[in-house]
Amino acid sequence: MNDHQTWTRVLEIINGKTNPVIIVSATARTTRQLREAAALAASGQVNEAQELCTSIKERHQELIMSFLEHHPHPKNQLIADSCQARINQVMGSLDKLLMYINRQEKLSPQLKDAVLSIGEQLSAYLFAQCGLAMDILTHYIDARKIIRTDSEFGRANPNTGLIYQKALALESVMDGGFIPVIGGFYGESDTGMITTLGFEGSDYSASLIGAALQADSIEIWTDVSGVYTSDPRFIPKAKPIAELSYFDATEMAYFGARVLHPSTLKPAQERNIPVWVKNMFAPDDHGTKIIRSVESGKDVLALSFKENMAIITITAYETLMGFDFLTRVFHALQELRIPVDAVNTTESSVTIALSDGAHIEQLTRSFIALGTVSTTTHKGLITLIGCTFDQTQTIKERVLGALPDVTIDMISYTKEKRIFNVVLEHDLLVDTSRNIHDALFLS
Repeated sequence: MNDHQTWTRVLEIINGKTNPVIIVSATARTTRQLREAAALAASGQVNEAQELCTSIKERHQELIMSFLEHHPHPKNQLIADSCQARINQVMGSLDKLLMYINRQEKLSPQLKDAVLSIGEQLSAYLFAQCGLAMDILTHYIDARKIIRTDSEFGRANPNTGLIYQKALALESVMDGGFIPVIGGFYGESDTGMITTLGFEGSDYSASLIGAALQADSIEIWTDVSGVYTSDPRFIPKAKPIAELSYFDATEMAYFGARVLHPSTLKPAQERNIPVWVKNMFAPDDHGTKIIRSVESGKDVLALSFKENMAIITITAYETLMGFDFLTRVFHALQELRIPVDAVNTTESSVTIALSDGAHIEQLTRSFIALGTVSTTTHKGLITLIGCTFDQTQTIKERVLGALPDVTIDMISYTKEKRIFNVVLEHDLLVDTSRNIHDALFLS
């Protein structure tokens, strides 16, 4: 949400709902700019960091002024004053955080979460105030009062029992005729520190709160008409999927689909609450309904892809027995809490595909004790989700037929999860994904 027209559209959708609870994400570009500002402050470039913050502040001020100009209301001056006071307060807190990061000359996970939460702290309050200008009884509630987590900064794990208890306060707000508006993505640890839930964490917040309230449905409103057979930004011929199971939608999110946070569907699934993915710019479109079980009748449901992948191959020393070798490889991954996207194994070697990053060096050091290690980077991962087992050979032939001149680094298939993975050069990822998608979904 980034302009007064979008906010107006969303508020009109909200006004047509019965007893809604609203979870709001940050405005466009804000979280990215906050991340950049924190990194600049840690590297000593505090003036550059403050320039980014000034642009964030001015953008939000302009958004409020524009919204109120297009929605005349007797209380607009009070609303404008309240919004400006909030902007000053939150941006003042951000400035103090950046100055502290600059003095420390490093960016701790705790401080990074505090900075990244600023976007939702701003947008939720301002959005609730704008609702009042449209005579909608929106009421801001700080997410820290509801979303309680552990202290795993950057990817905090929610305390669902405590969240369910705290969410009872929302029912009192709704009983009073108000619509709660809560910032997504962030919460509070048991030590009182701000935490974040990870990329697209606002969806996760919505699912957690929806489950706590035993909602009739959870709706994710975005800029596309549901979950597509692939990312429509890169695959022009991708099509929306009418229905998905919780399982397949989660797999899509995990393997790179950006519509949902990978953990979004777990709370909804536990309460058997349907999740809708809808388009705020085309609210009459069907969108995607995500439920417990779906019979699609299709050989493949969707194609996802991930950039910036690495492949690590560990070949055991002769002195290490096969079962002990495999156990220790996966123990190292568990110790470092590193998720793996694809695995090929033999008794004496393991090849894994995972996201590239700073953890690769640390993981490699752990593996050196087990055997010889080779690492290749600049790879891409293509994942086919919902593959029908009976058609695996046919799918493989169609995939390989779509990329005759492409060198494949790794292929893996998981029968239980119905996942088919292909690893290849990063530079070929998008074009190859487009070719495979068209071969599977358009032929």
